[in-house]
Amino acid sequence: MPLEKIEISGFRGFCKKQSLEFSIPNDEPGSGLTVITGANNSGKSSIIECLKARGGYQSPSFTVGARNSAIDFVEIKYFIDGREESVSSLKKGSSETKKDEVDQNFHVFVLPSRRAFNPFFNRGSHSREQYLQNTELSAQRSSMMDNFQYRLFNILENQDAFNEILHKVLTFKPEWSIDQSDQGQYFLKFYNGEFSHTSDGMGEGVVSIFAIVDSLYDSKPGDVIVIDEPELSLHPALQKRVFELLKDFSKDRQIIISTHSPYFVDVTSIVNGSNLVRVVNSGSGTEIFQLSSDASGVLDKLSRGNLYNPHIFGLDARELFFQEDGIVVVEGQEDVLLFPDIASQLNTTIAASFFGWGAGGASNIGYICFFLKDLGFKKVAAILDGDKAEEMPELEKNYPDFHFVHICADDIRTKKARKAIDAVDGLLDEKRIIKSEHKEHTLQLLDGLNKYMGSP
Repeated sequence: MPLEKIEISGFRGFCKKQSLEFSIPNDEPGSGLTVITGANNSGKSSIIECLKARGGYQSPSFTVGARNSAIDFVEIKYFIDGREESVSSLKKGSSETKKDEVDQNFHVFVLPSRRAFNPFFNRGSHSREQYLQNTELSAQRSSMMDNFQYRLFNILENQDAFNEILHKVLTFKPEWSIDQSDQGQYFLKFYNGEFSHTSDGMGEGVVSIFAIVDSLYDSKPGDVIVIDEPELSLHPALQKRVFELLKDFSKDRQIIISTHSPYFVDVTSIVNGSNLVRVVNSGSGTEIFQLSSDASGVLDKLSRGNLYNPHIFGLDARELFFQEDGIVVVEGQEDVLLFPDIASQLNTTIAASFFGWGAGGASNIGYICFFLKDLGFKKVAAILDGDKAEEMPELEKNYPDFHFVHICADDIRTKKARKAIDAVDGLLDEKRIIKSEHKEHTLQLLDGLNKYMGSP
């Protein structure tokens, strides 16, 4: 019973109806992953809240701050296995809502980004179903996880299953239990050799991993698990292991994450069926863009078996999914390194971010423009070498809103002849100083690029 799609209107930044389609697992690693990216305050967490809004027995209340002031009426639709559910305002301007056709037996496990919990707690035990039935959208984004302490008792009863997954992420095997103080409060106890400490001194990273593993360990194939910012408080090495865990579980479960970390964007998963989503709020409301199947094929083509440019979709390139608009695509890594230096020599700057370490050649620039457009980037420029100027008309035809220029030399730097390779006359001399005859044209090129990007 897959969660196929959600439509959102009137919630927080969603002043216009937006929809998001979720990945459906197909037994391939990463196939059930939906990865939501975007800059801060773009609306990623709002999508997570909308998924949580259908949970619990009661209809949620949407506060003044949760309702978009331009509409003042919230409507969220969920498409599940061919059925349609909804949570919507009773009337315009009201905080109260109604649920329509919501199946209480279909649960979505939502793990918030704020994963702290009260270190001292009362006794109780919640199964997965009990926990989800008692989890509702709160009026405010809390700094604490609701009812998580009751899950700890459930984990304690099923430690073998929990620890089996926990050890896939942590390099050490933590020994822990639940103890009770003389005042009657319960707390987690962690052992380190002969010593122990309570959950009050538990590191945020370990707390986060505990919560992530808890969302997975007693799940079943076909379940839906939503995790907001799984990377928080985690070292990059731990982020990689958490992602591999999620990738493995998504073979037969739907796992939806919002993230700021490039470690959670994986080309192999996208090729296997994972959905990559970019959320944008440029001041006129939140918009959702998804990578199409055609663009996924482009990613596959550019990333597969490129021995000379294996970094085209390396970590630096994947950072662009979390940036706001303003991307410059260049041919290769020399351009990425040297253009900022050229700008400095001309007493100017480049008011944009470079795409990774270059496109891996001029012939790849069109492909990269294809998926950047797919993901909603509006301000994209490309700088070509002079000997590739003939490719510009086709690029301008296919992407009329993007900005294409070429330098007035065949390459960015002068290169001596080597064996069967002819000498190349470059923009920079052999000491990497811009040649005087190229200064005016290059300065005009950079000024035009900055003007296109919106910089004065």
